[in-house]
Amino acid sequence: MPQTIEFAHDGDVSPPLRRLGQSVLLSTDEIDFFENMQQNRATYGKGEALISEGDEFQCCFAIRSGWAISYRVTMAGRRQILSVYLPGDFIGLHINFHRTAIYTVAALNKVEAALIEPMRLIDIHQRYPVLAAGLDWAAVRSSNILSEHNVSLGARTAEERILHFYLELWCRLMLVGEASSDGFHMRMTQEQVGNALGLSVVHVNKKLKALCREGILEIDGRMISVPDVRTAIRRADFDAAFLDTFRIANGASNRKNDTRDLLEQIDELTEEMAERRRESADAHTSSFSR
Repeated sequence: MPQTIEFAHDGDVSPPLRRLGQSVLLSTDEIDFFENMQQNRATYGKGEALISEGDEFQCCFAIRSGWAISYRVTMAGRRQILSVYLPGDFIGLHINFHRTAIYTVAALNKVEAALIEPMRLIDIHQRYPVLAAGLDWAAVRSSNILSEHNVSLGARTAEERILHFYLELWCRLMLVGEASSDGFHMRMTQEQVGNALGLSVVHVNKKLKALCREGILEIDGRMISVPDVRTAIRRADFDAAFLDTFRIANGASNRKNDTRDLLEQIDELTEEMAERRRESADAHTSSFSR
């Protein structure tokens, strides 16, 4: 019987495998197989497209380093950023079902990606069902993130959108060992943040300054810190459940204690927020039945 590890430990394996290790317990055979699948790699410079709208996906991309975005541009020339891809994320897991890209994916900074052919994904599902389940969870998680962005665009104030977005990026980076309890390095400009959140760059700048004055955020160049996590979570209406539960990974993680403790604190705080949200939802449901 293959030996099982409980977490893809920081530094031992690639970010995509660390991401999968958040959701499923992988055997050493599965780890070796997936790491060997990442031998075919490509590097993209800042602004370079990994794939353009209307092109055919030839492969699935597994981001090993760097940040990328997917976006659409309207006929009027306005750009809407749909998703932000961080180390450990996958682009095109749907390739065996729909190959034509309905968006453009471009590198925000230097990106290294593993190129995984469609047949290799089928091979995973045939030979390694637990690893396949991890990929399926990754696809569900991407859908959850898109849904949460939709909530932000339709039901959160500008301040809440920005704070929620920054908390999301911070947590996603911590979960794959790319950030710490001290904060994270922001690779997006304020204009790009506005493109993702439906706000003007002036509005983004104004709200970020206000959040810094209140001590909820600290910005030092590209370094973003969250001094008051409890207040930030409450102000942003942030429920980390859409990123997957942290408990699976934290139980066996060898991360630094401060980062692990912070993730556990965020998990507990968002449980409180989830309870309040359920109470609010029950009240709305009661009003519908009247």
